[in-house]
Amino acid sequence: MRLNTLPRVDLAVTPTPLQPLPHLTKHLNGPKILVKRDDLTGLAFGGNKARKLEYLMGDALQKRADIIVTGAGFHSNWCTQTAAAACKVGLPVILIKSGPRDGYDPESWDGNHLLHRLLGADITILREGSAQRRQEIMEELKAQGRNPYYIPVGGSNAIGSSGYIRCILELLTQSVEQSIRITHLYHATGSGGTQTGLALGAKALSTGINVVGVSTGYGDATRMSQRLLSLSEETAEFLEIDARLTPDDINVLTQYGEGYGYVTEAKMEAIKLCAETEGLIIDPVYTAPAMAALIDNARNGTLTEKDTVVFLHTGGTAALFAYKEALKTYIKGEPFPWKIPEWSPDKE
Repeated sequence: MRLNTLPRVDLAVTPTPLQPLPHLTKHLNGPKILVKRDDLTGLAFGGNKARKLEYLMGDALQKRADIIVTGAGFHSNWCTQTAAAACKVGLPVILIKSGPRDGYDPESWDGNHLLHRLLGADITILREGSAQRRQEIMEELKAQGRNPYYIPVGGSNAIGSSGYIRCILELLTQSVEQSIRITHLYHATGSGGTQTGLALGAKALSTGINVVGVSTGYGDATRMSQRLLSLSEETAEFLEIDARLTPDDINVLTQYGEGYGYVTEAKMEAIKLCAETEGLIIDPVYTAPAMAALIDNARNGTLTEKDTVVFLHTGGTAALFAYKEALKTYIKGEPFPWKIPEWSPDKE
């Protein structure tokens, strides 16, 4: 494995803590639950993307890039961390974000959108055609004599996935130090880079950990599994790893996201339960569906007292403030004011 030979920029505070969640464990009366605090990586508001960006920004600098181009959802934590990473290495960043209409700009800036503005990103909002516009921007920049560096959504390519191979190495060391044997690792999965690195690392290092990706609303399980298998092949070749993932190594749960950023009872319960039992703050877009899945699997017996489960906290908590009205109504026991956020491309 050539992980240590890759160019890398020091962006993340690691190792992140691996902490027990005794009160949540007792409340669910099932598996022993711990949390891997990748929300504490220290880049902007923290999150899993910092691990990927260490390698991606290292590659960008090695290739003498002078501007970063990427994009994702309107309140994307990926965009926040990429903009922050670009600031750290002294590069401007262009963000192409999705929204309910072209040029959408709400009267009130909140959550990650506020952070994108604060970080000085050049922002374009489109309902459709983001890929085409990205290609146009890349061509325009090159015509101007610039050297743009494009990063796919979530940093999900072989370079970005390398960050979570490294995370598995870190987690193994912590499990030895704490004298635990991890049986499952639950995390939110979207564009697939995090799950690819975790699953490939877990198999290559013969950990026996069942990596469970909980979809945030990106497509069906079959399509996601195909994407993960393809990306894992690219990553294994890139890092010169002998191990290869098979369909049996890909575990994706799609029933908890419902739609990207949608509000559901299960997500709101997960947020409130983590806060009340452990003082742990999770977000409504990524970590909430992942925790909702863990809670449900503990209740229905999929996970038992024989299991030791790590919940990977991937960050994104700034998005909570954009969901304040939905959270308020849940806490008060009132109907949700909306299910689909007003900034979603799905909003009609």
